[in-house]
Amino acid sequence: MAEKTFSLEDYGITSAGNIPIQDALATFVKGKFEDAKKHKQGIGIESRLLRNLRANKCQYQPDEENLLGPYNDVYIGISALKARAAESWLTDIVMNNIDKPWTLDPTPEPDLPERLKLEVVDMLLAQLPDINSLDALKDRARELKSASMQIAFSKSEEATKKMENKIADQMAEGDWPTAFAGYIAELVAYPSAILRGPVVVQRPQAKWTGNEYKVSPGSLPTVRLVPAFDAYPSPSSTNAGNGEYFIERARYSSADIYSYIGVESFNEGNIRQAINEYPDGYKCGLFTDSERDTLEEKNQDSLQGGNLLETLIYNGVVPGALLAENGILIKDPQKQYECEVWVIGEYVVRAVLNPNPLGTRPLYSTSYRKVTGSFWGQSPICLTYDTMRVCNAAARSLVRNMGFASGPIGEVVSDRVSETEDPLDIRPYRVALVGPDLTGTGAPAYRFHKVDSIAGELRGVVEYYMKLADDLSGIPAYVLGNPQVAGAGRTMGGLSMLMGNAAKGIKNVQLNIDRDVITGVVAGFFMFNMLTSKDDGLKADAKVVARGATGLLQRELAQTRTVEILQLLTPYVTPNPDGSPGPIPPEGIAILLREVLKPTGLPIDDIIPDPKAGQNALDLLKTLGGPEGGGQAPGQEVTMNRGTSEAVPLPPQSLPPPGALTNRPTAVNMPQGA
Repeated sequence: MAEKTFSLEDYGITSAGNIPIQDALATFVKGKFEDAKKHKQGIGIESRLLRNLRANKCQYQPDEENLLGPYNDVYIGISALKARAAESWLTDIVMNNIDKPWTLDPTPEPDLPERLKLEVVDMLLAQLPDINSLDALKDRARELKSASMQIAFSKSEEATKKMENKIADQMAEGDWPTAFAGYIAELVAYPSAILRGPVVVQRPQAKWTGNEYKVSPGSLPTVRLVPAFDAYPSPSSTNAGNGEYFIERARYSSADIYSYIGVESFNEGNIRQAINEYPDGYKCGLFTDSERDTLEEKNQDSLQGGNLLETLIYNGVVPGALLAENGILIKDPQKQYECEVWVIGEYVVRAVLNPNPLGTRPLYSTSYRKVTGSFWGQSPICLTYDTMRVCNAAARSLVRNMGFASGPIGEVVSDRVSETEDPLDIRPYRVALVGPDLTGTGAPAYRFHKVDSIAGELRGVVEYYMKLADDLSGIPAYVLGNPQVAGAGRTMGGLSMLMGNAAKGIKNVQLNIDRDVITGVVAGFFMFNMLTSKDDGLKADAKVVARGATGLLQRELAQTRTVEILQLLTPYVTPNPDGSPGPIPPEGIAILLREVLKPTGLPIDDIIPDPKAGQNALDLLKTLGGPEGGGQAPGQEVTMNRGTSEAVPLPPQSLPPPGALTNRPTAVNMPQGA
């Protein structure tokens, strides 16, 4: 049987000759893209992005190349250094922590699910025959409601923990570590950085099926970075989630676009038509593309055979009439609906209403340093760019001056030099043969001039502006291990104080990331699971708590407080002089020691066994000090005198010396009421 061949007509696609099929929704999105592009170029963001990219790669700007002399293209990358230091610092805060930088907490009064409400009603109805009065009925109803609320909170805590584990697993599989690392790199280099997620993609997944480990196709929520070069917010936007719209210019190969065939909400006919219409790819034709690709060391024309299809991904409001024309069911054609629309050339390959019932866009952005009322802020490169230019100018002058001052500049009267002599042959202990001075002035045939060295002054200029870059960026040099710290920084305590003060600026940056990005991404995954998961055991009334900067501060305060409490309570473990046990059991000190060691990542159970796990308190006390150090003797019971009238004994170091308590005056018992 002959194999059947398929044509575009089999998929409902008719040829339109050389005239592409016009789509009103595609025209609408492209018009918004032109507006956003003109606005972005008009306020100088495109030029600033290219400038920062060159600075991050330690390259001079095109208009600065005429300032460079021969063999004098020295470049001091202060901005790139500060960006790298900020990236390392932020990565250390978030990615290298033992705990994840977010958590889910149940709300104080979680909503009761309908199932639990019905159980309360059934319990009350079952007890009606035993209730004799209306007051008793009210009391019993209140008791059942209170009990049901406690049950609801307990169930909510359990479900929240399951949801937290589910989201952590999804983010680990959904490229969160890679995307967030790229996000930090963008944040320290460009005025703003943008993340998109969760984005459901079709990806083969390896799972256990019975006793076999199989790979099968499936959908997976992921997170990905939106490059600042490809971000086009509306003129009214202050972040990616507000304003009229946000447009991403994504680059997909034909194979990537083809993989969306069969995925819900994608238009197969338009996908095939776009691939057929643009076999050599489709480009929006931005003037920054060529230089950007060169700086990023990639050739766009050679990628994927040159058939990249630039796709405009529009997230924003769309008139209902345009949605109705594309087959989307709406209630009011005059209403503005929040949608996501994908456009390739003249074709809408996807148009869907925002699935988030809160209307939140799956886009999150922030800046290293925010500018109030603006989408674009400032990065460390922006903050230190001018100081870097001054340093580079001083460095070029320094190199030039060192070259001139390294040797004399000579002149020679060529008429007086013998024909056998080479006037350019200048070396020590050489005698030059010269003729007489016909002018009679007695001037030498050879003259040498010395150029004064001002290298010290120029070096001082470079050092001054490098220190100024520390202040402007909030990233001091000792963050990267520079030992040249004066004053209090020469001591460990002083350097710790300097690091603590410097960390205030980076904590503010991390607070921006927590509030604007991490919280939003986790909330997006939470909403995705609440709407799509079939496991009711992980659905609860919860809230997202991002704790990157906040958690860092809390951990530092808790660590300091724990050490202080440990120092305060340790003497009270020591037995009293009369041999009676101290007021603090050794288990309590063990718990404090374990808390001190927790942030280090060390194997705590191997160092200090958990007292709650059945460790013998006497053996633990011996480990901490033993009988020689004031510990309890084996077999002696360690208790606390709770509820007795005896005063708590003082620690040994607080007791008076022997003999100090003799010859004390006799206490007189005053009568009651005196």
